This record gives sequence, structure tokens and C-alpha cells, in this order.
Amino acid sequence: LYSRGNWRAPFRYNAWRPGVRIAPVYFGQRYWINDPWRYRLPPARANARWVRHYNDVILVDYRRGIVLDVMRNFYW
Repeated sequence: LYSRGNWRAPFRYNAWRPGVRIAPVYFGQRYWINDPWRYRLPPARANARWVRHYNDVILVDYRRGIVLDVMRNFYW
């Protein structure tokens, strides 16, 4: 379930931190985790989504592009 897999994005890795604004290309729908309960992630609040960014999982406010939370090496 948490296997590494061979996952690559069309952009380079960035170590995001909460509070920064990121471009929409980093949190587009193709990167959304649609079943966060399956990975035991906390529920996302309104207007927020869990997104995979390489081996990290980030919680993003998709209306403003603000990173709310980061879980590093989640898929490692």
C-alpha cells in the first residue's frame, strides 16, 4: 500500500514547507490523493487536498495554492 513505486513528476523535486505558495502545476488533479483514509492521512479541510509530490505528501489549499502541511518520505 505504501510501496515506493516508480513515480516521477514532470518537474523537479522541491522540499516544500507549510505556509509557502506553490504554482498550480504542483497540485493539479492528477496528483490528488483521492482516498486519503486508505493511507491513514488526516481528513483534509474544506478547499484542501492531499497531494503526492515525489515521496512526500503535502496538504494544499487548492484555491490559494498555500501548503498547509507536509509529510516527508511518506512513500519511502
